[in-house]
Amino acid sequence: MASFQKIGVFDSGLGGLTVLNAICAQNRGLSIVYFGDTARVPYGSRTPETIERYAEQDVRFLLSKGVEAIIVACGTVSAIALPKLHQSFDLPIIGVIEPACAAAVSVTKTKHICVIGTQATVNSNAYSSCLNRIAPDCRVSGIACPLFVPLIENGFREDDPITQLTVERYLAQIRNTDIDTLILGCTHYPFFTNAIRAELPGIHLIDIGVALSQAIKQMMPKSGETRENDVEYCFSDKETSFQRFDTNHLKSLPKGEIHVINIERF
Repeated sequence: MASFQKIGVFDSGLGGLTVLNAICAQNRGLSIVYFGDTARVPYGSRTPETIERYAEQDVRFLLSKGVEAIIVACGTVSAIALPKLHQSFDLPIIGVIEPACAAAVSVTKTKHICVIGTQATVNSNAYSSCLNRIAPDCRVSGIACPLFVPLIENGFREDDPITQLTVERYLAQIRNTDIDTLILGCTHYPFFTNAIRAELPGIHLIDIGVALSQAIKQMMPKSGETRENDVEYCFSDKETSFQRFDTNHLKSLPKGEIHVINIERF
């Protein structure tokens, strides 16, 4: 990553901002283009073929902006489309799964890890395959939480009663098990971190954006760079607004120009 002057980051919507926030918190002096496909969110309920097509369009858009490496800030795309992207494009494309799995393995004591994500992510078994490759003695459970992304994209905060009931509905089954580590397998889910902690006190939560940002930082030599990160924000829906989101989760994001693009052109 050290030799790259400009990187792209993309997600199905606004969840990838949690990854971008973590990257900006860990690194300085970066030039970044962020793309959120807010017109077509969520990806998690789509077929694998549609997810691959959307992801390829997202990458082609970022390439049109002159990026030299791409961060897939989307758990669904990382689980479903990353192999296809590696085949189709000749530049570094980094997903969120392997750093998150490595982080989970490093903290679990019971060797029982749970992954929550979109239906497509859970069905793909991408996280369980990666975890079993890293630590064959680990057991992996998966829970699909399809309502989390629509709630977050529509501005529901984690202290909202509807959010809290939804979190309880999905995650109550983890109580009274030996699961001690939970991977938030979608980049939207950190917006609900406090609600999840309240439901599952004492369980290690793995934020895939934080795990990825730490992996990226290790790839970059210490340069002493003090310049602020330069970020251009691009979305596929003109109604997108940062004001719908809890900025307490996005404190490291710099201000930047906001553009609306027609992703179908790509």
